Parts: sequence; structure tokens; C-alpha cells
Amino acid sequence: MLGQEIPMSITDQIEAFLEEQDEDVDITELYDRLVNYYKSPLDINKSDQEDLVDLRLLSQTQINDLQIHISKYGQLISLEELQSIPSFTINDIRRIRPFLTVKDPNKINLTIPQMLLESQNLLFLKWGTFLEQKKGFTKNTDGSSRYLGDDNKIFVRFKNNYENKLRLGFTLENDAGEPFMQSAKNAGFDYFTFHAYLKDYTTLLKDVALGDYTISLGQGLIAHNSFGSGKSAYVTNIKRGGRVIKPFNSLNENGYMRGAAVTLRLKKNIELSIFGSSARRDGNPTDTIQVDEGIQLRFSSLQTSGNHRTENEILDKRAIGINSAGGSLKYKKRNFHVALNGISHRFDQSLNRTERLYNKYRYNGNSLSNVSLDYSFRLRNINLFGESAYSSTGGVAHLAGALIGLHKDVSLAFLYRNYAIDYNALEPNAFGESAAVQNENGIYMGLEYVLSKNWQISVYADHWSHPWLRFNVSKPSKGSEYVAKVDFALKRRMNVYLQYTYENKEQDYARSDEEFIKPTGYQIRHRLRWHFSNIVSKSLTLRTRLEFSRFENPTENQSGYLFYQDFIYRPDESPFSMTARVAFFDTDDFDSRIFAFENSILYDFSIPSYFDQGVRYYINLRHQITRKLTAEFRLARTYYTRLDQQNDPDSRYFIDAIGSSGNEQILGNTKTEIKVQLRYSF
Repeated sequence: MLGQEIPMSITDQIEAFLEEQDEDVDITELYDRLVNYYKSPLDINKSDQEDLVDLRLLSQTQINDLQIHISKYGQLISLEELQSIPSFTINDIRRIRPFLTVKDPNKINLTIPQMLLESQNLLFLKWGTFLEQKKGFTKNTDGSSRYLGDDNKIFVRFKNNYENKLRLGFTLENDAGEPFMQSAKNAGFDYFTFHAYLKDYTTLLKDVALGDYTISLGQGLIAHNSFGSGKSAYVTNIKRGGRVIKPFNSLNENGYMRGAAVTLRLKKNIELSIFGSSARRDGNPTDTIQVDEGIQLRFSSLQTSGNHRTENEILDKRAIGINSAGGSLKYKKRNFHVALNGISHRFDQSLNRTERLYNKYRYNGNSLSNVSLDYSFRLRNINLFGESAYSSTGGVAHLAGALIGLHKDVSLAFLYRNYAIDYNALEPNAFGESAAVQNENGIYMGLEYVLSKNWQISVYADHWSHPWLRFNVSKPSKGSEYVAKVDFALKRRMNVYLQYTYENKEQDYARSDEEFIKPTGYQIRHRLRWHFSNIVSKSLTLRTRLEFSRFENPTENQSGYLFYQDFIYRPDESPFSMTARVAFFDTDDFDSRIFAFENSILYDFSIPSYFDQGVRYYINLRHQITRKLTAEFRLARTYYTRLDQQNDPDSRYFIDAIGSSGNEQILGNTKTEIKVQLRYSF
């Protein structure tokens, strides 16, 4: 369970990164990295800025101050020396201590065979299902069902790791409803990913990846796999960074490159990264067109759900081939770097988007390329950074930011972005209100003030505009968002915070396709959260949250609340541990929904949205059967006390239903999920 492998304070930080995320978000890569550093701590003296950014536990100000300290006084003798750096509080040091270490500088690097012999192996076997039947599994008169597979979810993962320097692994998964072992065509798992990764093997060889991997370039205008650098309660955590190449070990079935990648240290201050990929993606083939070479297929969009349960979903499965290649040439010194980045994608079909006005400036065709220049410069307590990018569609995008340490207790963050309406990238991941990195201008300001060893205030303001139409916004629009958070921490025993979020942005509030020009107005969201965490004893921790939400637009007002109580029981000398929650919620509608991160079994995450009215509870049990074998069990159940009546097209009467009106609909007023996982270490 999250929190059984790493401290709960990190759980809270991950949750802050996930504010308002989709409940299907996959944070396996982030969590996997933290677990690896927890088991094999990062050598703070040998880590460059990229490694410290990847850790996701230090602010950019702390990273800068740490590097300045080492350059002035030499390598740290012990982690306690961090207390002499002004931006590190006692609480900060306690929080990061499990993930960092000071190693023997004379330790000899092992060969690859030696690393394989001394590495740790982990095998995970997981099964899950819902006790209530979803509509997709109901039988028709001929005995068939919409979903072609059964209602079991099966998962297998193998990991081989040596101190984060050598990593091998694969993941197999079959989601509920996907065919499994039913025919020669469906003879195995629906999803498979494999990676082999080598880090810092020689002075020349910095990173090598084979199989599936991800690429991070600059601030994400082209591509970036960074998680958590954006708008969150960690208001100064806005700068992206980290290594260009990372192994892929996620359940996101469309978020990787497949091939080979390498980063070379050509000279002391020069690094070259090159990569190539040939992968297939889910997409919507539509028709064919005549080209000089003959007949070419066309598709309307790429799919990201990863579901292959129905005949139509299976037709879309890996229907689009994408060949990608690119690289990065970086010059860096202790307080400065500049990099030239490039990437090119070519599809084996031609992209032909639907003819909607909001798609007017989005790319079509069978290829897309991007180049960018990114930079970072640090002068004392000021860090300036940014990136400018150009796409083959003719558009440009610019991002520029500053992190300023006014005082050891006061940090400021500024960021300006200008993403042209005709700038396009295949999978960008840059700071912004929209994930598309297109059609957006904005400015962000954040302030973090440590009042004392117990009190801290964090605030940010973000203002943006969209010069062109967007999906569900039928005119140019603008918006703003404000967040204020007050934290109180009492040594290691207690933490309390109060957080308020205000968001105001324009959107269509009548979404009928029959209207060409739809009425558009401001929709306003208020969220007020009170959170209390108390370590009662070495074995028991209690966490309590009360959150209110309010949604307003020109035609309606909605409100809601969520209250939950968590119990975390982890005896030091016992092989048994448990986490549990009971939650009460009541919201007027889906627009006033409230998100809350949930603990689950290891490497499995849940961020459900609480809406309508009801009670939800879960319990996670973990038992270390032997030194090598651990079993985990999860039961999560939601009981809805007020449900809208929906008309079932397959019957003549109204019924209570949970979820959408499609195949995921559950008839009744309960939703119960169970999961079982075995973990074997050898």
C-alpha cells in the first residue's frame, strides 16, 4: 500500500500533485521512482540537478542552495549537514531523509553481470473485479454480450533493479471485458510492455534504454514525462527537469516510445541524447484516400483509454503506426545550461480530424516535427529558465519562468507562457491550463512563506486566455485561478492544513450540437478543504478531511461536501498492516464533485470523484507471509443513497443506475470492487 513502502508525508505530496486529476490517472512511474530511491537512496554528493529534480521532493530553491553549498564547502559528510542550508527546515530533512544518503566515495562500480547477480527481483500477481454486474457483461438473447471478455482484471509485473543503475522489467495486463485466452487471435494478455535501462555506467555512457521508454525535453513544449511540475499546493514547483531518458513501467498503454535511446557525455560539459521508436497506437480509422503512392488510410484521432473490450474498440487497437526519432544536444555548467531539442513523428496513416471550428488550427496529415531551445540560468538566489519551440505546422510556443529566493523563508515563482493557436506537438506536457500546449497565453505567480518552524503559507494566482475556440467553448475565452494554503506542523506527530481554491473560467453552458453559436458564460468553482493528520502512536495514524465545493454558472448553482476518516495501522514488529477509510459525501450534481486520493495495494492507485449522495468505505490489508512473500487484499464499496432515475433502453421500466448510460453502467445503488495481489521478492 502507498504509505507502507514510503512515508505518508510523501503520500500527501503526491496527492497535492494530483489535484483535479482524472480517476484513471496513472502515477506508477512517479511512485516506482520513489520506492526505488527508498530502497536504494540517492547519493546526494554525486547527484546532479537532473537527479534531484527527478526525486520530486525538493524545491528548485533547495536544489540550488544545496549545489551552492557543495561548491563552496565540498561534499557533505552526513545528511545532518543539510541543517546549515537556510532553505532546508527540520521537517524537510525528515521528509527527504529516507530517499537520500552519503555514500563511500571510493566504492567501485560493478560490471553488468555483477549487478545482475546482486540485483533485487520482484514479481507481482494481481487480480480484481466488481461484484455488481456492468451492462457490458449482460447477456443478449443469443447468449452474447457487448464486452467480449469476462469481468476479471489480471495483472503481472516483474522488476529487476540494482541501486537504480540497472533496471529490467515487464508488465502484462488484461482489463475487465478484454478477451483473454479465448482464441488464437486473443491468446495472451491484451497489454505488454518491457524495458531495460542502464544509468551512469561509465563517464561516457550516461543513460541507455532498450524496449519501452519515455523522453523528457526542456519544459515540455515538445515532450516530457515529468509528473507534478505545475499548478498545485506546492506553489514554487513549476520548473520541469530531470533526465532526458527514463525507462517505462506504466499501465498507460499509449504513453511510451518503443525502440532504443542513449545519452552520451561527449565532454565534461556536453551531452548528446538520441532516440528512435516504432510503436503502434490505438486510433480511429475512418476511410481511404488516393495518393501518389496508391491508397492511404485515414484516421480521425488517437485513442488514449487503452480499452479493448468491444468489437469496435478492438478494431481501433494499435491501428496506427508511428515512427519517431529525435535528439537533444545540451551544454551545461554548474549554474547554466542550454539545449537544442528536436523530434519528428511519421504516421502510417493520414490524420484527418473532424471538421469543427475548434480543430481549425490543429495538425492534420501523416507527419509532425518540432524543434526547441531550452535554457536555465542561476545567479545566487535567482533561477531563470524557459523554452521556445517551433512546430512543422508553423506555430511557435514560448515559456519563461523565474524562481527567486527573497529570504531563507520566502520564495517567489513567476511563469509566462504564450502558446500560438497553430502550434502543435504530439504529446506535450508543459505548464498550462490546457494539456494541449496550444491556443493559450497566461501568467502565473506563486509565493511560499515559512512563518516559523510550525507555520507555512502558500499562495498562487494564475490568469490565462485562449485566443481561439476550444472544445465546449465556442468563442475566445479567458479564466483565472487562485489557491491559498496554510500549514501547521507539530514535530512528527501532527499536521493540519486549510486550503481554499477559486477558479473562474468561460465555458459553454448549453452543449447542444444543434446550436452553431452556443451561450457561453463564466463557470465558477470554490473548494475549501480542512485536513488533519495525527500520529497517535508508532502503530496508529488518523487522518480526517472535510471539504466543501460549490459550482456556479449562469443557469445553475450546485454545492457539495465530503467528509472522510482514515485509519492507518502499521505495527513495527508485526507482519500485518491495514489502512481503511469511511467517507460521507453529498453533492448536487457531477459539476460539484470532489476528488480524493485513496490508498490501495502496492502499485495500484485510485483517485475517485465523489458525487451524488452516499457512503464509501474501503479497507486494505497486507500480510507478510514470509520474508519473501507478501499478500495484499482490498475491498472498496460505495453505497448511493440518492440516485437519478435513468431509463434502461433494454427494458420497459425505470431503474436506479450507477455510472454512465453505456456499458459501464451498474444497475442498483452499490458499487463494490475487490483486489488481491501477491508480491514475491527474490
